[in-house]
Amino acid sequence: MKSKDTLMRYTVKQLGNAAIAWLVLAGICLMCARSAHAQNMAAIRAACTADAKKFCAGVQQGGGRVAACLKEHKGELSDRCKKAAGLPANSSSSSPSGDDSSSASSSDSDAEPSVPATPVKSAPSSKGAPAKSAPTSIPNKSAPSTSALANNTSYKGSEKFVERIITDTEHEQMRAATVHVPEKWTFESKIEWHYGWVEYPLSYSAHAENPDSSEAYFQYPMQRMDSIEVAPQLRQYNKGQTKPGDRLPTGAISMAPQPAMQALAAFIKKTRGDVTNLKWLGQQDLPDLAKALKLAKWPNQHGVAIKISYDLNGKPVEEAFYGVYYIAKVGSDAVSYGHTRMAAGMLQQTNWGLQALQSFRAPAGTLDKRMPMFCVIAKSMYVNPKWARLTKQINDQMLADFNQKLKQGYAQLAAAEAIVDETMRQQAAFQKNFDKQEEAFRNSGGVDDSYLRDGGKRSAADHWDDLIRGVDTVEDPSNGGTTQLSNLGQYHFTDGFGNYRTTDDPNYTPEKAGEVGSWTAMSQAP
Repeated sequence: MKSKDTLMRYTVKQLGNAAIAWLVLAGICLMCARSAHAQNMAAIRAACTADAKKFCAGVQQGGGRVAACLKEHKGELSDRCKKAAGLPANSSSSSPSGDDSSSASSSDSDAEPSVPATPVKSAPSSKGAPAKSAPTSIPNKSAPSTSALANNTSYKGSEKFVERIITDTEHEQMRAATVHVPEKWTFESKIEWHYGWVEYPLSYSAHAENPDSSEAYFQYPMQRMDSIEVAPQLRQYNKGQTKPGDRLPTGAISMAPQPAMQALAAFIKKTRGDVTNLKWLGQQDLPDLAKALKLAKWPNQHGVAIKISYDLNGKPVEEAFYGVYYIAKVGSDAVSYGHTRMAAGMLQQTNWGLQALQSFRAPAGTLDKRMPMFCVIAKSMYVNPKWARLTKQINDQMLADFNQKLKQGYAQLAAAEAIVDETMRQQAAFQKNFDKQEEAFRNSGGVDDSYLRDGGKRSAADHWDDLIRGVDTVEDPSNGGTTQLSNLGQYHFTDGFGNYRTTDDPNYTPEKAGEVGSWTAMSQAP
């Protein structure tokens, strides 16, 4: 049992504030800023191409040298270039001649690539997927304004954002969190409590959608998986084991571990498996995604992204999925509990899954352009501190109840061990009598069948029969004959009135034990 306790303690230790694992979106602003920065630089390059040709024709491209040159001539730049760069326009000047429609080389830009928007690795075949509970810090501040959100992400779209309330319907409609979405968009969310699932008590999902297009934002529940490997010599005792995909009593799903990219691909196939014309456009490793999302540290975290396309209502769309993969394995300790013996490592439990699962969808060809708008939604998530405290209290109480049940289980096991001990003691007493009778039988000179001929005289065969039936045949002075009593005791007594006592203690007498009457020791019948 110690091994099971070790695995459970490890699982419980991971829980922490798992009840609010879905509140990781506040940190996505780091990804959003990169995407917005890349788009701003692209706009500057397009607006300032003619200025670069005019003032910086002899400057070597790359390393930000062209940008530095333009800064030196910022007072002479065209209105279009200044506007794109956020500088005051000239009071009266005309744009320099040149082909403004051409774009500067990408080597001119200091912008970082947009991390989440465009997975870049080669896409797997469209016939299949790519090959093979989490806590977060809670913002301790007021909800930011819509204008601040737009400014912080450099988003200059036309949408007006409004606040949507996420309600915990199981706790008096308490405001759990808020999120900002475009005013005309629909929004729905769902909070589910599972008070029996100590590993995964809280499940959250949300969905916002543009009624005028296929644009949509999705937040998915965490995928929590467990797998237990049993040593070959113990598998005969592992009856009724769960099948892959079954829900375990703790709330996790029974599933053998998979690599990060394959795990996300499997989730996509399950989530979008019924769409038409599904294609895998690409995939990308995002090693720092957990850090960008400000997730609490879990073992071996690694971010991944996959971009797909499919047909929705007869029109092509693109959707980018993101998730943070985690995995940890722990082996059982050596066990010595009662009659239980187990070497260390006989059980191996692997805890793994995907945190911060979300996706952004837009009409084909527009997803990257609309990424800043999606980032406004993601960044605007704000948790009600009062609700966060409630979830922690619930989680703590669940863990306390779980540990109490473990203690009760240990007490029941201890009682069962005591029964086993008593049974073994009785078995030892039986074996002792068996050995005694067997020795007497061996010393009898063989089977004596005289009892068949001379008036029922007892023989060694009679003693063997007594052993099989678990009795001793003893002389009984109360009736002048014999009486058969249980052979679990070696010494027998009678008071002459049909009352008998049996014991294994050679110093015992009924009188010493407080029995009333006169008791006589009984002897074995010949």
